[in-house]
Amino acid sequence: MTDEQITDYLKKRGCAERVCKGGREYLVQHWNDFVAEVERGYSLGVEDYWNDLDTRELIHDIGKDSEVGDADNRFRAMLTGTQIKHWHTDRHSDYDFWNYGYPKNATWYFLEAVEQLILKGQSTKS
Repeated sequence: MTDEQITDYLKKRGCAERVCKGGREYLVQHWNDFVAEVERGYSLGVEDYWNDLDTRELIHDIGKDSEVGDADNRFRAMLTGTQIKHWHTDRHSDYDFWNYGYPKNATWYFLEAVEQLILKGQSTKS
């Protein structure tokens, strides 16, 4: 995709103006910043986390996976519970490793939300 096509795609997806304006560079930088935040200890809630995961989804959608390979490897190393798909559960896919598991070093606030929103839902589905 060209930069113009990426901008058009992001607009059609309803992304914020800063995302549309920044395009590929914004998405890649945001993902790298998010991964660094996870490495330090993710302190926000699950809904913020899911919002950040959507950044990675957009990177995939615009065909730029190769630009975040190092960050992906670092993020993958930070995950636990990777048998649990908690975001975009409506689709059956396995390319999206980022939608599985949660950070090993998450705060108690985050883990409490994981327990309430994700793990309890998993146990009721079995």
